[in-house]
Amino acid sequence: MALNLSSYTHIQTNLFVKLTIPGYQTLTFSDYHINYTIGSTTYQGIGELLSVSNTTSNLRAAQQELSISISGIPSGNVSDIVDQKVKGSEIEITRGFFNAETGALLSITGNPAGKFKGVVNNFNIADDLAGSDGSVVITLTATSIIDQLNNKVSGRRTNPIDQAEFYPGDQSFDRVPALAKSNFNFGAPN
Repeated sequence: MALNLSSYTHIQTNLFVKLTIPGYQTLTFSDYHINYTIGSTTYQGIGELLSVSNTTSNLRAAQQELSISISGIPSGNVSDIVDQKVKGSEIEITRGFFNAETGALLSITGNPAGKFKGVVNNFNIADDLAGSDGSVVITLTATSIIDQLNNKVSGRRTNPIDQAEFYPGDQSFDRVPALAKSNFNFGAPN
């Protein structure tokens, strides 16, 4: 759905990130300068400490990769990320359109709008040891849901173990290992 922003002269956009880490918690943060609640979810405003790479807008859903960097993390909090299963975590990014003069979310249909939905496939941790405390930059690389669906492996193996798992008692695949290396010359003279 297209947002009609033609009647607004000063617009500000902000990104809101929801990162669901299985077995840990759901982290919510944004590049807005204050904490902001959308629906029932409050997003921690980390301002310029959050950086999200550019994406392209397409008419159809398309494969994309996105990088999200969070800087200024105290060194003591790095273990919170390293000790959790960040890879494979679901990530969802929405974009909110605000009135730049008042700071209020524009009251238009479809605002905030979905920007990206995917899965974290890698992360990188970089130390910045300047100063007495030092800080860390964590960069998450995420792949869109479309890319995940394109890489999905479907079907199942044709061996007796898998057949017994899906159909207990069925022996129709029991001879597959013996036939696997056989050479069949169909239509060849004897």
